[in-house]
Amino acid sequence: MSVSSRTSNTISLGDRFSDWAVIAIATIALLTGWFYKSSVENRSVPFEASGISAQTPQGWLMASTQGNEVLHVTDPTSGGFGTSYIVQNIPVEADSVVGQAVSLLTLQHGQALTAYRLLEQRQVTVSGKPAYELSYVFVESNPNLTHNEFPNIVRGMDYIFLTGDHAVVATYWADKQTFEDDLGRFQLFLKSLKF
Repeated sequence: MSVSSRTSNTISLGDRFSDWAVIAIATIALLTGWFYKSSVENRSVPFEASGISAQTPQGWLMASTQGNEVLHVTDPTSGGFGTSYIVQNIPVEADSVVGQAVSLLTLQHGQALTAYRLLEQRQVTVSGKPAYELSYVFVESNPNLTHNEFPNIVRGMDYIFLTGDHAVVATYWADKQTFEDDLGRFQLFLKSLKF
């Protein structure tokens, strides 16, 4: 006589709960990590000079300003060309129109930037203020001939605001590869700009 025994694989309520608990905990951990990463990346420090204030990214290097620049910060962690924000306060005649400031800025870029090419220009509104947007590219190469580095293609964007007898210009420069990824952070910087 043989006895056959049947074993059934029944899943208990505890087993089902543990599967869902693991999925929920993993999801919560991933979301928490993402929020923490975003908060660290978006930390900012206040900046103010010549009646212009903004929130600059924390940890970025402050470069020495030249000419009409009141701010020049660069991300030391960016690969290739260092992502940079520049703010200029350019004196203009009191009755100037934005076209004159745009022409002056385009001329300056053409003289100072290697292989400068204007891609697009248009009128925009930024935080309720009328502005003029210039989008362009240029080539940045290391002037030290002892280094064997490829030149970087840099995309740039200028926002020109007329305010009385000055034009405030907010500039964003980034390597072609990272331009779109870093643009959101620049938009936050641009919204914090007060003059």
